[in-house]
Amino acid sequence: ARRGVYAMEQVATVPQAYLKRYFMRGVGRSAGYVKVKPILQENIRFQRFNLMDRFPWRDEMHIIFCRNVMIYFDRPTQEKLVNKFYDCLVQNGYLVIGHSESISSLDHRFRPVEATIFRK
Repeated sequence: ARRGVYAMEQVATVPQAYLKRYFMRGVGRSAGYVKVKPILQENIRFQRFNLMDRFPWRDEMHIIFCRNVMIYFDRPTQEKLVNKFYDCLVQNGYLVIGHSESISSLDHRFRPVEATIFRK
């Protein structure tokens, strides 16, 4: 994911309009693959850090994917984490969690969009 290279099978469900706008098709040895265009890739940040530490940003993220992580934490820690995510997102930013997770029983400020998608 960090390299932005995906097999065509991995992006089969991505709408064609997005594929044309944000991906380049591979040729030669790279045939059958697509690569994220620089205009999109430069706006994506991958960062490894401890979720229990102070987050290094605030009001900067447009979307946070935290899938299949919170199931390993107790309820108070989940609540703390969800609210930290809220503080990191820009207004109307999104939090995406895993299908095996739920934040409905937690005290948080998100608005549900779908079962696993929430909006600030």
